Amino acid sequence: ARTLSTGGKIIARGHLVGEVPGIKAHLECKGLILGSGVIHAIPELEGKSPDLEMSHEAAVGRIGQEEIEYLMARGLSEEEATSVIVRGFLNVDIKGLPKQLQDEIDKAIKQGEGKFF
Repeated sequence: ARTLSTGGKIIARGHLVGEVPGIKAHLECKGLILGSGVIHAIPELEGKSPDLEMSHEAAVGRIGQEEIEYLMARGLSEEEATSVIVRGFLNVDIKGLPKQLQDEIDKAIKQGEGKFF
C-alpha cells in the first residue's frame, strides 16, 4: 500500500493470511507525509500453515530536502521537484492488476497534481 497525507490522518492497515502450504507473501506499507499529516502504517501477517514464507515492511516519512535540492540543481522549481518525487512514489507496477483499476489509480493521481503536490 502507498499512502500520501497532505494534512489529514491516515490509518493504513494491511492484513495477509497464509493458509496454503508453500505460499510466499510480502506486504509493503509505505507512507509519505506532506505538510502536517499523520500516517499510521499497520502491517499484519497471519500464518496458518507451517510451510509458508511471509514478510512485511513499513516505512513512513517526508521527502528529504537533499532530494528536492538535487532536482532543483537540474532546473526544476521546488514545486516541480516535489511533484516529480510524489508521482514516482505513487507509481507502482502491480502485476496482474486489472486495467480498469490501474486507470482509476492513474486518474486519482492526475487529479491530485497541482492540488496536493
